[in-house]
Amino acid sequence: MEKDEEADRDNALNTRSLRYLHEIEVHGGVRAAADALGINASVVSRQVAQLERRHRVVLLERHGRRVALSDIGRSLLEHFRESCRRDADMLAQLEEFRGLRRGRVGIGVGEGFVENLLAIALERFSAEFPDIVVELHSGSTAAITAMVRNDEVDIGLCAGGKRDPSIRAKSFRAAPFCALVSPRHALAAAGPRRIRLDELKAQRLIFMPEQFGAQQYLDAILHAERLNLAPAYRCDLFSAAQAIAAAGLGVAFMSTDAARQYLDAGRLVALELEHPIAREFSSQILRRVGRRLSPAAEFLWRQIGDAMQRTLRVSRSKAGKDS
Repeated sequence: MEKDEEADRDNALNTRSLRYLHEIEVHGGVRAAADALGINASVVSRQVAQLERRHRVVLLERHGRRVALSDIGRSLLEHFRESCRRDADMLAQLEEFRGLRRGRVGIGVGEGFVENLLAIALERFSAEFPDIVVELHSGSTAAITAMVRNDEVDIGLCAGGKRDPSIRAKSFRAAPFCALVSPRHALAAAGPRRIRLDELKAQRLIFMPEQFGAQQYLDAILHAERLNLAPAYRCDLFSAAQAIAAAGLGVAFMSTDAARQYLDAGRLVALELEHPIAREFSSQILRRVGRRLSPAAEFLWRQIGDAMQRTLRVSRSKAGKDS
């Protein structure tokens, strides 16, 4: 009997090792995974090596300086993620069954949505679930989609992006997608108007990284117009892009909602982009297909959807003032 139990332990999958494998895949390497976990890289390497020896398989393959999961490594990772999903679903059911109102809700949110939208949705949520901890994780559209897909957050909120079959997305027409300049900028002298991108050829432009939804829309317009405009600045914070534009150093691109504080303070002027793609600019809330949300997360999902509808109506009424 003791030998059978020992054999079972030897064949059992080590959850910690699988967790490390997950972090390696998410962060793109052993050292990056260790940094994210706050542990020594040797600990991660040792755990993965033990898993490989125990089951006599190769889980990691080296491609130059990069490390990637092997086919069996990816299969193990999907098994681990599915186990985590089942555990999360069961915990949500237990919470619902017991009527508990404690726990956490994770939200991946684009920077431009935090103040204008979440504050509205969270006000009622906090009153309804005062003991629920809300964890906010910021990132680009691509990063937030990955967070939802990997169950790192319950809900995602970001600019519209590429379709993903594993993601349920509810899209909303967003506030106008605009070029933003200082009130002292030459482009603002003519007053509120629509502007074509080819009018910006001589300007110093502020771009976001390619994985940002706003930049993807801008790139789509440039491609459609066959324009090759190079940025003077590229930054991964909307607040930084707004500050640079407000200082008169360049032209930023984003929705009027994302720049609401600067617009209301008179530090930026919005010039709506004259192009069909700009008018299609959208925002979206995300959840993973097949995932059962806790009652608190389900409530927040509905609240964010309602808040997006209300915010859209307000944004449309302000659009005439900003553009």
